[in-house]
Amino acid sequence: MASLLVSASEEVALLDRPPYATSQPDGMPAPLDVAEPVRRGVRVRVRVAVDREGLSFQGRARGLGDLAVQGVQIRVGTDLPTKLITVDRRVTLLPTDAADPTASALVVSDSLLSNALVPLFEAVWERAVPIGSVTHDRITDEDRELLTMLASGLKDEAMARRLDIHVHTVRRRITRLMHALNAETRFQAGVQAALRGWLTV
Repeated sequence: MASLLVSASEEVALLDRPPYATSQPDGMPAPLDVAEPVRRGVRVRVRVAVDREGLSFQGRARGLGDLAVQGVQIRVGTDLPTKLITVDRRVTLLPTDAADPTASALVVSDSLLSNALVPLFEAVWERAVPIGSVTHDRITDEDRELLTMLASGLKDEAMARRLDIHVHTVRRRITRLMHALNAETRFQAGVQAALRGWLTV
């Protein structure tokens, strides 16, 4: 993949979903490093669509946040159909084994086949939620607790009971946090909070 990224001159587009290859001794997923074209100063557009399931892997959300700071555009979607990397809309890397997409990959340089795979990426990209730019601001313990409960799927009423506050107060705090995270939806706020490392594990 590294040599493919070095050859990029216009665009890198990537679909990222579990399972992940593990290169770390502790079994954590290998970091996703697609910012190389941006770092070397080439005006390359780098877009990554990440499956929501991937955010649950330790360190993955923080790594995506770091990529966003470097200028990589990131969106989060659900049920991504496959892993995929396409460079300059001419070369595509596609897993050959659906059961283990980390085992091997097919390099597709045929323009006809690449032309069929690029629209697949674009369709996923359009449905995915943009996360925007990420900053690593500080957060209060109370807001961290609220965001963690929100991410776990608790209803407003349940959060209010746990925090021993009125449900309207919970909703006001969620609205304030969404504004601070530049999020239009609660899901987007959860993604932004995860990328900033704000959620309590």
